Amino acid sequence: MTRRAQLHPEAVREFLEAVRFYEHQQTGLGEQFEAEVAHAVDDIVWNPVAWPELTSHPQSSVVRSRRVARFPYRIVYFVHDDTIVVVAVAHERRRPGYWNRRVDK
Repeated sequence: MTRRAQLHPEAVREFLEAVRFYEHQQTGLGEQFEAEVAHAVDDIVWNPVAWPELTSHPQSSVVRSRRVARFPYRIVYFVHDDTIVVVAVAHERRRPGYWNRRVDK
């Protein structure tokens, strides 16, 4: 089965904000963040059940997350048919669960 990733518009916004933040901190760091996120999403597409379920998620879809290497971010996603739906590129220490409203929509 060929899977593809689809990013929720808010996840795209979060991702781009983080890229800009890191690039502002140090030239090239935003690109490194971007590469690590791309690698994480590729891993998820390759094997979406490899990462743990988030038991705090109250809705019907099984939501999982994969940590982004070197950065305090997680890719929060669920699988719908042959699509990996990325609902958040979430900072690990800010606003836990804020993305819940994006699932099952």
